Amino acid sequence: MMYYLLMMMIIFLIMNNNISPLNFMLNLFIFTMITLFINYYMTQKSLYCFMIFLTMVSGNMIMFLYFTSLINNYYNKMIKPLIKILMISMMMIFFMTLTYYYMFNTPFKLYSINYNYSIYKIYEYPMYMLTLLMILYLLITLFFSMKICLFKHKPLRKIMN
Repeated sequence: MMYYLLMMMIIFLIMNNNISPLNFMLNLFIFTMITLFINYYMTQKSLYCFMIFLTMVSGNMIMFLYFTSLINNYYNKMIKPLIKILMISMMMIFFMTLTYYYMFNTPFKLYSINYNYSIYKIYEYPMYMLTLLMILYLLITLFFSMKICLFKHKPLRKIMN
């Protein structure tokens, strides 16, 4: 199943004539979502998948802001056919996953995660305060970086002539 997903993503990149960083980020986001769905079906641990999702989305948002500030504004005519191809491939993957699940009539849980080595311990009593402090630190850092970026009196980067 994972090989099929990798093959679909590679075909998407090869068939795309207009390869840009934004297309790569879209491809990475879709691959991450599919991988997280499969990971959830295998482990039944939604919190781990949610943390990976938040990490990937925040990284993609930063990269998106970086690339959109550097590229020219142009209309991409290839986006509509690519969206149709992408939707068809996503439906194929979804139906393949469902048929695999119902064909073997077994749950996707292939292995159990030992609780002693689990990442979920950071959300329990001794460590939850440290985790909460790290989350608040990241939130405050986000607010300050947004405040710095919203200065309207001077540019953030100096343009050399």
